[in-house]
Amino acid sequence: MATVTGGCNELITLHCIAWFAILRLQQLTKMKSHAVCSLLLALLVGLTRPSPCTASLYVPPPPVMAYHQGAVLDGTVPVSVLYYGAFSPHHKAILADFLLSLSPRARPHAFGAPAAATSPSVARWWETVDRYVQRAGRERTRVLLTNQVSDQGCSLGKRLSRLQVEQLAARLGVAPGGVAVVLTAADVAVEGFCESSCGLHGSAAPGGAVHVWVGNAAVQCPGRCAWPFHAADGYHPAGPAHQRSGDTLRAPNGDAGVDGMVINLAALLAGAVTNPYGHGYFEGDADAPVEVGAGCPGVYGHGAYPGYPGTVRLDTTTGAGYNAVGRNGRRYLVPALVDPANYSCLIMA
Repeated sequence: MATVTGGCNELITLHCIAWFAILRLQQLTKMKSHAVCSLLLALLVGLTRPSPCTASLYVPPPPVMAYHQGAVLDGTVPVSVLYYGAFSPHHKAILADFLLSLSPRARPHAFGAPAAATSPSVARWWETVDRYVQRAGRERTRVLLTNQVSDQGCSLGKRLSRLQVEQLAARLGVAPGGVAVVLTAADVAVEGFCESSCGLHGSAAPGGAVHVWVGNAAVQCPGRCAWPFHAADGYHPAGPAHQRSGDTLRAPNGDAGVDGMVINLAALLAGAVTNPYGHGYFEGDADAPVEVGAGCPGVYGHGAYPGYPGTVRLDTTTGAGYNAVGRNGRRYLVPALVDPANYSCLIMA
């Protein structure tokens, strides 16, 4: 339970309460399918940073990720991507390089906790997902980007239902054990986007191919699904100091919408692998699970709290914030995952 103490004004108190409400939304909302075990607003929405006063905010500890004896994805995991709408070559490269960074060919395949590394890498971040897979008695993953397809003309239109998202995923022809990723452009509206989720994962049938959808929020809701690269909803840049967006970060690849998509894609892939059919790793109700990638909402670096992403690395040239390095030296901001050993938020450092 979130508690505000001390002599802060009503505005700060209300924001603290709002943060708690968002953080527990997935547990309290009954949904029809685990397909909507998506990265809800809790993952990316930050609220105002408290002004100096005697207030303190108690944030509930990360959830305990119980294993429900169901399937996880393991071994070779082929991933196919459909870019729906207009994506520039630069945007595609950012997203593709992230996927190619999860399981680089030179990565060691030893069993156990991740080895020490001299610099934070996307592959090292993904090793936490592999630890969950191995705890289920399965072989660690090898994520392969096998196919990329574009539908720049938006063959189903620019307003999609979730059923149509599933239909787009089916076009990729991914076999069971693989993941079909549908990425929608900034001018494409998807049912529930911004209102209840920034993306989702699911499957058309138990044991079948898994699909992940993520939307570009740059136009429709950057303050909800692209934080901390854009001021969160409720900020007033021209207002008093305690209402300004002082805790936003510059996007590491120069595009708040696409870098925000990477955050969502990262968390949803973690959930798709560890809980593909609704009986894997999660806390809470199976119809509204809190998954591995969503258990530490808004946490990207040490010292994070609601409205502040934590201390992250800064590019010495651009000043952009990042916490992991991927293929071709590309830099990314990835969400903290729940550590399977002690259920703390495992931060890339």
